[in-house]
Amino acid sequence: MESSEPALLARARRAYERGRLEAALWRAAPLVPIAAWTWSWCRYPALAALCGVALVALAVAFSWRGRVWGRAVVPGLAAGLAPLVLPFLMRGARDVCVGEMCCSLCLLGCVGGGLVAGVLVGRRAASLRDGRGTFLAAAGALALLAGAPACAFAGAMGLAGLLLGFAGGTAPVLLARAPA
Repeated sequence: MESSEPALLARARRAYERGRLEAALWRAAPLVPIAAWTWSWCRYPALAALCGVALVALAVAFSWRGRVWGRAVVPGLAAGLAPLVLPFLMRGARDVCVGEMCCSLCLLGCVGGGLVAGVLVGRRAASLRDGRGTFLAAAGALALLAGAPACAFAGAMGLAGLLLGFAGGTAPVLLARAPA
């Protein structure tokens, strides 16, 4: 019994999409132990779990979607290493004081990590001819989700510092004109 051409095309399309989804799942698989690791030491385990689940889900969705979304996955995750590692390494350090003003070194790590992530994502986005906004949104979401558990050590100010640093790093790209 032969199937009709539309039925064969639909079956081929489902197989194609299933293959893309399986490939995206395999690419995101290394993120699962990283998410579990952040959950094991984060001050707020629920936040780490939420960020980890969202990170894996977005990485799968973006990889499956492809195009600019898929191209944003690796740079976004790579940029997310800075806000993940810097505050984690500085979490036990003392405050830094300049005169009467003191600031947590961990908080400075959140701002610095966010700034580094923003610059990395921004520079990569600046090299794109089309899809800058999509790339910034996708890579930025991944980078911020990766860094959020470490910045939670500094509380709400750490998360705000991460966002502020990231915004400062990407601002030149957002303000620049599109290439001609």
